[in-house]
Amino acid sequence: MTLANSIQEHRDIQRWFDQQLSELPYPNSARNRLACACFDMVLEHYKAITELLNLRLPGSAFSLSRLLFESCIRGIWLHRCATENDIGRYERDKFGKKMYELIADVEKTDGFEPKTFSKTKGKTWGTLNSLTHGGYEQLGRRFNGNIQEPSYAESDQMIMLDHAKALALIAVYMVSLVSENTELQKAVAAKVEQDL
Repeated sequence: MTLANSIQEHRDIQRWFDQQLSELPYPNSARNRLACACFDMVLEHYKAITELLNLRLPGSAFSLSRLLFESCIRGIWLHRCATENDIGRYERDKFGKKMYELIADVEKTDGFEPKTFSKTKGKTWGTLNSLTHGGYEQLGRRFNGNIQEPSYAESDQMIMLDHAKALALIAVYMVSLVSENTELQKAVAAKVEQDL
């Protein structure tokens, strides 16, 4: 498969997400608003990564990978783990938990016991930080021989898209839980079976 074909497939699933979430109601509370806002950011970052890769701006696309991961974890944590006091502090931008603490809390909840997020963070956190903050993972891909230009393998770009899609599927599934929409839960589970 080519990168262009992969981009088109990702646009197709993004359209499916948009159709499923269009005007989807959920119980209105600060917890639900904040969690769903995080999940919406996951979907926006996924779309941005796709379009930046299409525009041949892979450095900017790759820099969003950490933000995508963080938004997903924060959304799950806000929905499943946060106390009312945590919600209040989060709304005032006075929240200080570290990512590893959020992940540890999330992995104590149903559905996340296999430690998927902590293993992912352990394997990728240094690379994600380097990509986001202009470290060598990012700068080392700024040359093509002696020419300064982005040099990201197509295979790496397609892997990035697939990781973004996996986090987006989690985000959409979490919105289906917040909205208590069992039909969407089943549809997302079917997508996961089909696409991953």
